[in-house]
Amino acid sequence: MNQRGFTLMETLVALVIFSLSCMALLDLFSTSTRAKAAHDSLIARTSRAEALLLEVDLLRRFEPSSRGTDPDGMSWEVVMTPVSPLLVRIDIVVIDPAGREARLQTLRLPSELQMEALP
Repeated sequence: MNQRGFTLMETLVALVIFSLSCMALLDLFSTSTRAKAAHDSLIARTSRAEALLLEVDLLRRFEPSSRGTDPDGMSWEVVMTPVSPLLVRIDIVVIDPAGREARLQTLRLPSELQMEALP
């Protein structure tokens, strides 16, 4: 006898396979969404750290430590440490509201920060 259509078992197996595929795609979508948010935050933190370094270069003065918080919730800190009579290390840390941080470190000559002699 020739039957047409699917049996109940075939339908259930197909439904299970379809459901597992959908769950895998949803997991992939949520993972990529989290990765994009983390990447966007990294770009924002790095841009803010570079802007703070530009401020240091424009102000051209030695400030041992300064910190603040931006309106978008990012907190930052700039620390200048003399490492030798010829160099000052500048450490910049920017932390987003989720607690992820970006660090930037560079060296400058004391004369670039209008320092007569190092402390």
